[in-house]
Amino acid sequence: MTQDLHTPDAQSLIEFPCDYKLKAMGRNEPGFIELVYEITCQFAPNTSREHIQLNHSKDNNFVSVNITFYATCLEQLHAIYGELRKHPQVLMTL
Repeated sequence: MTQDLHTPDAQSLIEFPCDYKLKAMGRNEPGFIELVYEITCQFAPNTSREHIQLNHSKDNNFVSVNITFYATCLEQLHAIYGELRKHPQVLMTL
């Protein structure tokens, strides 16, 4: 069985603090990359734009935004993923 680390009651397999790589996927539309970055920065304000990596789909219709940031606790990750999941432009998070 797969454990969902993005629920508040999940036990963390991650040792904090650490560098953490977040991934959010959505349509390749104007503002999507900035949206993911801004949500991440709400909870990890020292995140640098230099730590953003993009992967586009074959037809360039979708984009995966990967942001590496310094994570301090599991609650911080829950907050970021919770905000991302609420947004209609975000199709999937990992």
